[in-house]
Amino acid sequence: MKVKIKTWEQMEKEFGLYDDGEIDCTFIFSEYMEQALPEDRIIDVRISPHEVSSFPVYLSDEPALKYLWFSDDMIEEIIEE
Repeated sequence: MKVKIKTWEQMEKEFGLYDDGEIDCTFIFSEYMEQALPEDRIIDVRISPHEVSSFPVYLSDEPALKYLWFSDDMIEEIIEE
């Protein structure tokens, strides 16, 4: 599934920041994640077979994003199912 990730500014406005500067959404969005995203913010993700606190976990196979968790509230839109 291809998704477009919200901008840092969108998430900061919607969720606010922790004291360390990371975005306070379901799964923390960090500066590293921001820098690892492609310019168009569109990534391929798959839903992990594991859930955390009943929230789906989205994972990417892209090397820079491979071990990062994405949550529904980070996604601006689904580009392709």
